Amino acid sequence: MTSIYASKPGWCYVDDKVSKVAWLNRSNIIFAGEDKWSLDPRVDLVTKGQLEYSLRIQKVDVYDEGPYTCSIQTKQQPKTSQVYLIVQVPANIYKVSEDITVNEGSNVTLSCLANGRPDPSITWRLLNPSGKSH
Repeated sequence: MTSIYASKPGWCYVDDKVSKVAWLNRSNIIFAGEDKWSLDPRVDLVTKGQLEYSLRIQKVDVYDEGPYTCSIQTKQQPKTSQVYLIVQVPANIYKVSEDITVNEGSNVTLSCLANGRPDPSITWRLLNPSGKSH
């Protein structure tokens, strides 16, 4: 019996009855055997003997997120194992209202725009003159 499993994203272990191994991202071939099909210089193959066939991505960014498939071809039939890479990005405030003076009784809109993954939660607090929030 031929086995294939992914112990963590990017790691693929196979037994010794495998004739061909490939890594794919969505439907794009990244590696077929030890032949690199991807033009991305951050992606390389890590092999240890004939049983470990691992994909390494350096400096991961959000565009790397998605399904990765380790596919093997045996004499009996092809088998696949899939892992899903989730890329988290720290929260970043990229636009906030400037200081503004308004008359009592008028309306004002204060804006704060932030991005990140997962989406950040924005909380407004009113600080008293001593700098403490209420």
